[in-house]
Amino acid sequence: MRHLRVPSAETQAWLVQCKSNGWLASASVRALGEGYRGVPLLSSAPAESDPIWCGLMHMEMEEEGPTISHWVERLDPSLQELPPTTWPSAYELQGDVLMVKLEPATEPHAQAMAQAMLDQLPNVRVVCADNGVTGEFRVRELMPLLSRNGDMTTLTKVREHGAEMLVDPSKAYFSSRLSTQRHQTLHSLLSLRKERQRGLVIADPYAGVGPAFPMLMAEPGLLDGWLAGDLNPAAVELLTKNLNQWSRSLSAPPSVQRVVCRDARHWQDDPLLTQQADAVLVNLPHDSFDHIESLLPLFVRNEPVLLRGWAIRERGAEDEDRIHLGRLCENGGMKVQSVNLEPVKGFSATKSFVSFEAKGMFSDAFSS
Repeated sequence: MRHLRVPSAETQAWLVQCKSNGWLASASVRALGEGYRGVPLLSSAPAESDPIWCGLMHMEMEEEGPTISHWVERLDPSLQELPPTTWPSAYELQGDVLMVKLEPATEPHAQAMAQAMLDQLPNVRVVCADNGVTGEFRVRELMPLLSRNGDMTTLTKVREHGAEMLVDPSKAYFSSRLSTQRHQTLHSLLSLRKERQRGLVIADPYAGVGPAFPMLMAEPGLLDGWLAGDLNPAAVELLTKNLNQWSRSLSAPPSVQRVVCRDARHWQDDPLLTQQADAVLVNLPHDSFDHIESLLPLFVRNEPVLLRGWAIRERGAEDEDRIHLGRLCENGGMKVQSVNLEPVKGFSATKSFVSFEAKGMFSDAFSS
């Protein structure tokens, strides 16, 4: 069976990417030694030469004999006799933190379940019960159940596209599911840089812990600065640490480095933030369209610019939404060159998660 040879620290990120693309085989991840692991691939996965693998090697390995394939098999036999619906069918990993939603029938056996998970999943440090989102910033309410080494904290590191980032799912939102969209952001910005013939200043007012930035910083000459922020102070604290770490790899100091903990709709009131950005990212899916006009003053004048974002919209309304997006940009003073809006995935029976882009230019006539 073909396996993707990945650094151990990147195993979870590649598992997520392969699973989301339908390339992950059902076999176990293999320990390869020297800090590498083998992620099993289906025969339909792209060839080793495909750029999606970022230069990582493929290996053919013999399939192993029967093994314990699920953590439930590690429970005490008396617990294995309980109805299968007793046990959660899914969980989520961020770094070495495993998060699982518990049903009432599971709660009396939570410690046994957590131990079985730790025994089955060597990359996991702590197992947490996920009690849903809570509070003003809608972050997860996590209850640590059991730790491999006594460390019950939820601060961890995830690796995506070769970069490590600090995350804490109990304090700030992060999702690896947008990894493919971050690739597309890179491609769109490379196109803009080619047109502009210089590095770009990127504004990300909904940056969270900053996952949009490491891939951009890794591209030589692409990034000339950033306006980054979030309304959640805990997210901004992690964002600041991550940006400081990632920016060490830049060959030249950025022209703009500003991190802001403020409602994005009020960035337009700060002269240090307005008319600075060549591209603005809008990742607030439930409210993106409502915020767009407030963000347009961030753009530079008299040069091509890019608005890129994500939204949750009614299924089948893509044509109307493209028109609406164009009008929002025109109302804010943009001379619109092109508008694009495409469904990415379903969100509910009636709504879709979409990506959108608007390209154009602002003139000094619209400066405030």
